Amino acid sequence: MNKKNKNLTRSLKNDRNNKDLLRTEINNSTDPNVRLELTKMLVNIEKEEKKKKAIKWTICVFIIILIPTILLYVGNQPTKKINVTKNPESSSSINQQLNSSNTTESFTKETNLSEQELKEWVMAILNLTTPPPTKYILTVNVNDKDNLAYIHVGIDQLDGFGTFRVNAKGQLEFMPYMGQFSGNNEWIVISNKYMDTSIAKDYFAEQLKSQAKSNDDLNITKKQLIGKTYIIKPILYDGIDVEQAMNNNKAPQNLIHDGVQIITFKDNSTVHIELAGTYRPDYDESYSLSPNTINIKDYYIPYKYNYGNISFDTWTTDTKGHTITWAISPQ
Repeated sequence: MNKKNKNLTRSLKNDRNNKDLLRTEINNSTDPNVRLELTKMLVNIEKEEKKKKAIKWTICVFIIILIPTILLYVGNQPTKKINVTKNPESSSSINQQLNSSNTTESFTKETNLSEQELKEWVMAILNLTTPPPTKYILTVNVNDKDNLAYIHVGIDQLDGFGTFRVNAKGQLEFMPYMGQFSGNNEWIVISNKYMDTSIAKDYFAEQLKSQAKSNDDLNITKKQLIGKTYIIKPILYDGIDVEQAMNNNKAPQNLIHDGVQIITFKDNSTVHIELAGTYRPDYDESYSLSPNTINIKDYYIPYKYNYGNISFDTWTTDTKGHTITWAISPQ
């Protein structure tokens, strides 16, 4: 192949889509090798065109079949209804994310309540109890540590009622006021759903029964105490026998003299207290009873009542940085 024909062949390779030009050159070429090369190029171009047409038609047929199939599938699916409720207090809404692997929803209604809705839920529970002499004071806040909504229930001019919170599952939990101070700080599920009071009714009914039994037990204990006389006296000073501590000048010299008290239970709420020395007159003092302690002034005296017998344990007080251990015994 001469130089001119080689250049022509190279030029035609760079423009394979021009079939007419190839055919013209095939017809005009006198060199057999050039004609053969050009013919091969023409054949390859035609093969590529056929291949592209086949792919194009395959895609078209696939689309024609696919579209009706999709429309048929969608038409057979059940319609999902989405209820959207506008919250008029969205600016004060307390949002809590439901951190649970057992659900695909990020929020439930109970964890997405406004402050007013939370108060209404708690008040529905409180309405099951005996109303206070004054009024409830409800304070709502979100704890930064656990991201849960807490509703603190106070009583105007009195001790609080307790605290409610909405847990991560959307349940309303309750901790009584005294539970926070007695060490029994377990949360009680009081409602599973917004404004539902069925669990609370059973809970407070059980509490009334328990309180009635406790009151009966306290009345029996008071009857056992009325008319009886006991001696209260210090026995240890900073863990040392009180007489030894006084002899070693580690305790006040008048600790026993001033500390000994004779008490007589007069009735259900009053004790008579006798003090040593003529310069300190006797007097009456009120007392109260809980299932575990007798409270007289600053003394919380541990006791147990068992089949008509009352036993006492020791207790301590702090005075100017020193610990005094006390005991009570029948006179």
